[in-house]
Amino acid sequence: MIKSKKKESESFEHIKIKDFFYDNLPLDNNVKTIKLEYSIGNRIADVYCMLENGKEVVIEIQHSMILSKDLIQRTKEYNEHNCYVLWVFNGSSFERLPKIEDKIRILGFERSSHLLYRGRVYYINMTKTGVHSPVYPLSFANYYEQKMSDYGFRYYKKSKTKKSVVPSEIPSLKLKLFKNKGYKLAGFHDDNIRKTCTETLGQFLIDYENVEERVKKVKKIKSHQKKLFIIIAMFGRQFGLYLLFDVLRRLKIVGKEDFHYMKVTYLYLQL
Repeated sequence: MIKSKKKESESFEHIKIKDFFYDNLPLDNNVKTIKLEYSIGNRIADVYCMLENGKEVVIEIQHSMILSKDLIQRTKEYNEHNCYVLWVFNGSSFERLPKIEDKIRILGFERSSHLLYRGRVYYINMTKTGVHSPVYPLSFANYYEQKMSDYGFRYYKKSKTKKSVVPSEIPSLKLKLFKNKGYKLAGFHDDNIRKTCTETLGQFLIDYENVEERVKKVKKIKSHQKKLFIIIAMFGRQFGLYLLFDVLRRLKIVGKEDFHYMKVTYLYLQL
């Protein structure tokens, strides 16, 4: 028999995060019922709510480490009781803040959550002094490590263990219910940051044609590099170096040989 979570084992931060959703979810959703510590099968949901349309949602709050297999198992069990599941993690527990960070070792549960929630992991930053950041999505992009070949030249290779973290925002706590990978899930109406970056750069490249002739007048920088310089200057703070590089590669604007110039430019602009 699966053991339920015990209320007495909860941390102060865990309790406060539950209270945050209990107080704030009804402000942005048509909620018929909302309860804390609600029994569903052999589990006790941190936050349970039934929407006016009859849909049931469970919010699982994680303040400590959880194995990926346990995250999937809990999601599956709640789904068996026709509940949509939203996982939210405490950023202060895992050193995940709403800012761009590079060379981050992605955790197992983050990989699973990133896959389930279509390219984002939901966090809230709660400490004993209160909420430092309300709910925010973090996305993981490829990170490129500098290597040295046997022949003495430098190149960059995609890391197998490290990622770049890029934050985005949610417009409100209004829930969005969807199915993905065979699971019933709940999220918010936030845009996938990679999709946003792709659309933003796509529009920029169209608009760039209108100013390209003027940019060509700038001396000492090749035309292609001028374009990259402007992209990094305009969007580096929003999307970070590694997500920009990934998207530009997918758009076939840059190759591996461009990464070093982009990195030097990014550091030069101190983004």
